[in-house]
Amino acid sequence: MPPSSVAPTWQPGSAPVSPTRQWSRTLALTAVLTVVGALIFGPLWQRYPEVAAGSILFTAMFSGAGVILLDEPGHRRTAVLLILAGQFWALGWSEEWRFGPLPFLSGPASYLALSLAAWAMFRYPDPALMNRRERVFVRVLATVAVGGILAETLTARPQWRGFEADTWWLTVFADQEFNTALGHLLRPVQVLVIGVFLLLWIVRIRRMRGLDRELLTPMATASPVIAVAVGAVPVAKLLGFTEQTMDRVYALQPAVLAVIPLAFLISVVRRRLADNAVLTLIQLLQRRPTPEAVQTALRTALRDATLRVRYWAPELNTHVDVTGAPAGPPADADRLVLPVTAPTGGPLAVIDADPALSRHPLVLSNALAASGLALENAQLQAAVLGRLSQVRALRMQAVQAGVAERRRVERDLHDGAQQRLLALRLVLAASDHPGLPGPARERLRRMNHEIALALNELRDLARGIHPAVLSQAGLSAAVGAVADQQSVAVEASLPAGRFPAATEETAYYLICAALKGAADVSRVSIRGHEADGVLTIEVEDEARRPAQLRLDAELPGMLDRVRALGGDVMISTLARGGSLMVAAIPCT
Repeated sequence: MPPSSVAPTWQPGSAPVSPTRQWSRTLALTAVLTVVGALIFGPLWQRYPEVAAGSILFTAMFSGAGVILLDEPGHRRTAVLLILAGQFWALGWSEEWRFGPLPFLSGPASYLALSLAAWAMFRYPDPALMNRRERVFVRVLATVAVGGILAETLTARPQWRGFEADTWWLTVFADQEFNTALGHLLRPVQVLVIGVFLLLWIVRIRRMRGLDRELLTPMATASPVIAVAVGAVPVAKLLGFTEQTMDRVYALQPAVLAVIPLAFLISVVRRRLADNAVLTLIQLLQRRPTPEAVQTALRTALRDATLRVRYWAPELNTHVDVTGAPAGPPADADRLVLPVTAPTGGPLAVIDADPALSRHPLVLSNALAASGLALENAQLQAAVLGRLSQVRALRMQAVQAGVAERRRVERDLHDGAQQRLLALRLVLAASDHPGLPGPARERLRRMNHEIALALNELRDLARGIHPAVLSQAGLSAAVGAVADQQSVAVEASLPAGRFPAATEETAYYLICAALKGAADVSRVSIRGHEADGVLTIEVEDEARRPAQLRLDAELPGMLDRVRALGGDVMISTLARGGSLMVAAIPCT
């Protein structure tokens, strides 16, 4: 495994537990905890078997989810919270034993179970994800849920709850009217807290991304069901439901609340699937370890569409991206930056990713270990691409310098020699008057004619160096002007918009060269369109010479010029006769 500068913060033990032994231990612990819960229910099985069945499902699933989380690195405290939630829920029905403090403790215990379950949900998959609002909510929830029911219990007598008068009960202040009013006050507050719980989960899932979002999606999906199940009891009491209806609510509530441990179990499975995603990563990289393929595979395995790999190019003494272009560090200082070193100790690549991945060190280290060899191969390819990109940039600079120089020469000819010749014509025209002898006037006219010819030749020369209409009106107008001067019929259909100067000039001279080579035909069709940043030019004529001969002989230098911009030219012979030239010129 090629060494990496990134090491997982959690390392498996020297003797990892086999899956069979791990699941056997999980099932055994879950069974023990479930049996304890079933014994606590006791007489509830005889009086309310439906409630007992739903509650034992609640206890079993919470205990099972907690035991499974015990084996998840960094989640031991969350596992304990789930196990305690299952046991306290069972204790909440211990009132049926009707001895000792169990009737007094049963009410607060069930609400404590719900508070512990909510706390566990907000702690997963990392306690660091809990923001200030969520921490405050957990405290408020414990205060309202546990503190409220405890206050209601401390101000009551056991007979008000259907127990014998001699039942062990701690009463601080006994006032039935006050106790009833307190209960009526707590119900809407409990409903409000449940609404805040649902709102916090909506906000939480919206601000999560990547692997965190994938792990939290099951719990976010279950949160509305949880809100309805927990809110059903206070709402039913507010509406004054009958005792039989309340028994049905009590029976359904624990069965519905089992979606909480189910959501945890689904998240654990998703986490382990993410750990095993490196196998898919290896398969992808074995087929095509190109720079872009390695980056795509890492994005897939780590669930991070923003992940970027920058490969070290030694000859350029800089990092390059998957296309070979120089790439600097991320603009966002919060990004997770992972330097990866080669087996020799030298720099290999730098990966910048979503900072949320720092909460999943095992997935991250496995992915980097699996892609180590592919990163080495891709780094060599990226270095080559970097050199090619540098050569292409130099060629582009040469093309742009040529365009600028031709514009300067055309401007100098127009503003310099052409203006001087025009001024000389004006002087000669002013010197020609009837008082001059005939031979002198004839010489002046001859000189004026020669200057006119020189001006025309100078204009043609300037137009050949760089046509002014190309700079002023664009490619379509410039080609239209050339087409009007041809002896063959030219049909031109080019986009009217403007393009970068190098693109327009390359396309213009390519079309001029093609028209010059098609002088022996009767019709030429020129078409063009722009899509995805590429200007495509098609020139179709009736020439019957071999396409390669035309490419080599009639378009000298144009192929290199187009390729200098990152484009290409192809000429093919048509089945119906004639040839078709297609040029793709990037608009860069």
